Amino acid sequence: MAASFPNFNSDSGLKKLDEHLLTRSYITGYQASKDDITVFTALAKPPTSQYVNASRWYSHIDALLRISGVSAEGSSVIVEGSAPVAEEAVATPPAADSKITQNEQRDSDNADQAKE
Repeated sequence: MAASFPNFNSDSGLKKLDEHLLTRSYITGYQASKDDITVFTALAKPPTSQYVNASRWYSHIDALLRISGVSAEGSSVIVEGSAPVAEEAVATPPAADSKITQNEQRDSDNADQAKE
């Protein structure tokens, strides 16, 4: 389930983010992801020390971005809409599509033996 946060320009939004990060190092998962960058860029400024967990997370993501070569501030691009969330592409076909019959396997094995 995706994390959902209210407006980060309010105390309640920052409090919810801080509570979410109480037991997590990242917004979702166990490594930095697009979710972290999305939340990072949604914050108008770094959270104050009042929000200990959010402040820790913000500093960590900022450091990750800097060591990855992302250091420029940018030009305040405004995005009016957003692209729909795409399903992850399947790298391999489903198992049902990749099964072959015993006869096909035997034919394949026989062809391999004939080449030897």
